[in-house]
Amino acid sequence: MLLQHLKTLSNYGEIITGSKNEIKLVREIRKMLEDNSDEIRQIPIRVLNWEQKELIFECEPKTIDAISLPYSLSTEVEADVADNFKECNGRKLMKIRIKNLYEINKLYIEAVENDCLGIIFSLNNEKRKFVIKYGDLLSHQPSYPPPIPAFYIKENDFPYIKGRCRISLKTDINPFATGYIIEAIRNSKNENKIIHITAHHDHWFKGERDNLLAVALLREFRSNVYETHLISFTAEESGSLNFSTFSWSHGSREFLKNYKNTDDILLNINMDNISEESLILKAVPGLLELSRKYFKNVVESPEIYSDGYSYIKVGIPSITIESLGNIHYHGEYDVIENDKSNAFLNASTILDIINRIINENIEYKTREMKEELKKDLVELPAELKSYLVNVEDLLDKNYMEAYREIVKLYGGILELNQPYSTVELFHKIKGLKIARKNDVCIEDLGCIKRLRNDEIFYRFYLYYINELKESITTEYINKIYFVLKKFF
Repeated sequence: MLLQHLKTLSNYGEIITGSKNEIKLVREIRKMLEDNSDEIRQIPIRVLNWEQKELIFECEPKTIDAISLPYSLSTEVEADVADNFKECNGRKLMKIRIKNLYEINKLYIEAVENDCLGIIFSLNNEKRKFVIKYGDLLSHQPSYPPPIPAFYIKENDFPYIKGRCRISLKTDINPFATGYIIEAIRNSKNENKIIHITAHHDHWFKGERDNLLAVALLREFRSNVYETHLISFTAEESGSLNFSTFSWSHGSREFLKNYKNTDDILLNINMDNISEESLILKAVPGLLELSRKYFKNVVESPEIYSDGYSYIKVGIPSITIESLGNIHYHGEYDVIENDKSNAFLNASTILDIINRIINENIEYKTREMKEELKKDLVELPAELKSYLVNVEDLLDKNYMEAYREIVKLYGGILELNQPYSTVELFHKIKGLKIARKNDVCIEDLGCIKRLRNDEIFYRFYLYYINELKESITTEYINKIYFVLKKFF
């Protein structure tokens, strides 16, 4: 039955948030959930919709089977191809092989800064999509539209990208499109405490592992203890407004921004990217004991690249369940052939874990967060530490409100010599420590780069870092003081 539901959903093809196809898929998801639900809500949100309309890509004189990467703008370009950024000089396209899709945006920014006319990526013999962005990474603020187009080609075609290439690209961007979130509600005896079980339905190509298998699972969850909200988000892969470089999870952020009372939400369990590979649970401290009761591979680090992170940012403890990898991530072959696939075994495991969790009396283990704070104290300024000692006392006494306020203090850090962002408490202070040695982007602060390597510049660069640190320390102290004054 699960396979049947999955194939019904994937038959609608690629779903870009805000597209006509999304409306059709949302109707199907609604139909799938409403039979066993007490209430169904369909929530419209504003999204940025991008779609490729036409692409001609020719290189002396071979026609290349290429795709443009979102949010490339329409363009006409004819130019020679370089394989070194320094050769661009406003006259050439750049081509480059990558090892990981998460390299794309750093290389894209390098292409813009070297005045390339466009950039062509290749990973392997599977078409892939990834949102390009320009500006300070991990920013929620409006950013620049992509200044140059980006393309992806299969590895077999990479040798043919040489000489002179002609590219004609037409894309359509609607910054006022509408995406839809489906929320199915199942009542229970404890309606004052709510659990949100979430997945996302927008996806590139067929998107069966990422993330339609999780959407198909939603209908299988029921709690006898808590009111359960089964939510399928739009705009997880793309859709953030104004070309924000924090381009993912826009749908869940908007949903929670407009939620009447997030204090009623006890827990979020988010499912994403269920493939054949081993499962992992990523949880905030406070949920570790609960998670390890039912699963061995639990990591005490939030996942930034998924909708569960939106819950964490508003102080709702979250568990993200996903596979450790997906060889067809964002790829055209993200199709599960039959229910003998290990992906279905993983789906069955997820079903069992979540149903067990939501049918027991859930209590945060706030001392887990106290232990996390203890580890962090070493890196924090003395004036901030003195406030946190009082927070530790509150966590010792199991004060839930204090615990949830601390959860809000997680944030993202991206070292520009690393592929992935990490999530840390007091991320701005920790990011500034990294900035002393490496270029780094810090969520809600910006990117900090050491522009020169000489001793004189470095001395004043450290002065700049220290001034920032003082300002950020004051910001954190004010937040902690706001928590403490409720209790003292």
